[in-house]
Amino acid sequence: MKPTQPLLSLIVAGIAIVTGLTGCSPKNPRSAHPSASAPISVIDPTAATASTMRTAQPIRFVDTTAAAKISWTFTNGATGRHFFVESMGGGCAFLDYNNDGLLDIFAVQGGPVPGASAAEQNSVSPSLAGRAGEGSNRRNVLYRNNGDGTFTDVTAGSGLDIDTGYGQGVSTADFDNDGFEDVYITSYGGNHLFHNNGNGAFTDITAKAGVADTVPDAGTTEPPWSTSSAWADYNNDGRLDLFVCHYARWSTATNKPCTGVNEGGNCRPQSYPASTCRLYHNDGNGLFTDVTKKAGIDKATGKSLGAAWVDYDGDGYMDLFITNDTVPNVLFHNNHNGAFTDKGVLAGVAMNDHGEASAGMGVGISDYDGDGRPDFFVANYTREFKSAFHNLGHGLFENMSYQTGLASTNAEFLGFGLDCLDYDLDGHPDVVVGNGHIKEQIDANADAFTSYAQSQQLLRNQGDGTFVDDQRSLGDLAFPRVTRGLAVGDFDNDGDPDVLMISQTGPLQLFRNDGGNTNHWITLRLEGVKSNRDAVGAEVTVTTTHGKQTQWVNGGSSYCSQSDRRLTFGLAGDTAIQSLQVHWPHGITQTFAPVPVNHIYLLKEGAAPTPEIRHH
Repeated sequence: MKPTQPLLSLIVAGIAIVTGLTGCSPKNPRSAHPSASAPISVIDPTAATASTMRTAQPIRFVDTTAAAKISWTFTNGATGRHFFVESMGGGCAFLDYNNDGLLDIFAVQGGPVPGASAAEQNSVSPSLAGRAGEGSNRRNVLYRNNGDGTFTDVTAGSGLDIDTGYGQGVSTADFDNDGFEDVYITSYGGNHLFHNNGNGAFTDITAKAGVADTVPDAGTTEPPWSTSSAWADYNNDGRLDLFVCHYARWSTATNKPCTGVNEGGNCRPQSYPASTCRLYHNDGNGLFTDVTKKAGIDKATGKSLGAAWVDYDGDGYMDLFITNDTVPNVLFHNNHNGAFTDKGVLAGVAMNDHGEASAGMGVGISDYDGDGRPDFFVANYTREFKSAFHNLGHGLFENMSYQTGLASTNAEFLGFGLDCLDYDLDGHPDVVVGNGHIKEQIDANADAFTSYAQSQQLLRNQGDGTFVDDQRSLGDLAFPRVTRGLAVGDFDNDGDPDVLMISQTGPLQLFRNDGGNTNHWITLRLEGVKSNRDAVGAEVTVTTTHGKQTQWVNGGSSYCSQSDRRLTFGLAGDTAIQSLQVHWPHGITQTFAPVPVNHIYLLKEGAAPTPEIRHH
């Protein structure tokens, strides 16, 4: 253990922030614009009651897509036959690919459905007919942040402008510890790993690295259907390993016509067999080894859509939480010997309050009640409520969907992207959910209790263990969309988190947080030295006069998407940080005090915090 460092006198020029109201801090822990004709499930901000308007300052999420010069559309290649794969893509990411301190944007394209006939590839389902032309530019996209609120499309010539198949999701990580974020794209039928060359260009190293992920499950012929992917150093060797979610075993040849309530539309996931996820060990030198069987990952088949690595029991090794669709969730406990054991049922995170499997999609991690332990949040299917798994310690969780109030937050919504953030910077982590149904035909059902396009949600943490729908702050997030991927990050470096979303056959959209930074904050970018350079697995605790907050650099979140790995702590009215403690994955613990607020800092393993010059 490294000795605690002496008090640091950090005098820096700050970003001017208006002091907000002092709020309650956590208790002391342990050490689219839619189609004009689209029917909607939409929150009416004017109908918000006092109980849903609890922010201490006026906040509004503003659709800044056009002003940011972002113009790109995801297409699912809808054929009119409602192929199962059409309803699930795509993903987006916040990353800083050129290390200029500004968050750039990457999004994955879908395109023609593999195996569909030429005639089917050129057709669209009736509900999408008016928007078919928007998907004609079928390519992934990389946008560079210009630092003035605008972005430039730099895809051409970047190496990312090649055909990567029927795209589903994206994750980013500096897998070779060279200081530059690399990009991993998941697709139906095969994935791609792009190495960041450090000069603004990328090289496809998939074949060499051994992570194409094209091997079918044993005894099957269907190609793998990869969804979310997540990075973490599960054996503490200083290199990030790769986990890839696999969904159902499906192909156009095995696609089933649906009957009953699903007739003429998408069959439910129960119509297709579960699959086996993959774990790739990072051997160094750009090479990976498939250790799925050796690690015991193959012992838990599922229909996996979301994944997040975090050390949930504090034993110094990264564990893995996986959300599954219509089958029990999985919690792989790290056995410290390169193998994992599924503790989902024993831990209490596999099923809902009724002992049934939910249709889990996106996942987020935060310490919502301030006890110093990571809790899990999951977006589920319509009428299945959102899950809040409270970490009790000792490897146990309690489903708190009802107690937290999440069960009463618009059960007709179907959530995909979900992540945790403190959007009002009051010191209590909140939740943002991207909603949208999978059945286009539901709009034609006059008796339907929901709709295809839906509002998004901000679930505000009231600081007492409960959440409410903050309808007032939604702003442009209230407009209906069919959201899939969602990422959170502070793209303008003003202290408050912004939101990026991608929808089914709809535009990539950027929503700026206006008003969140009325409160104080601090943002930390961690860099490992002996630990992996991205510092995935690091635990950070910030102490102010009102208590402590804990966050983790976790590997993975949301759905098929990558959020900013920097940690932002909302401080409400606190004007000083008494102590900042970092537990690094390699075992070093550092403590710094005092630390000025309203700054972005680089925390490098073994060194003092360094204020970063950031555009704002």
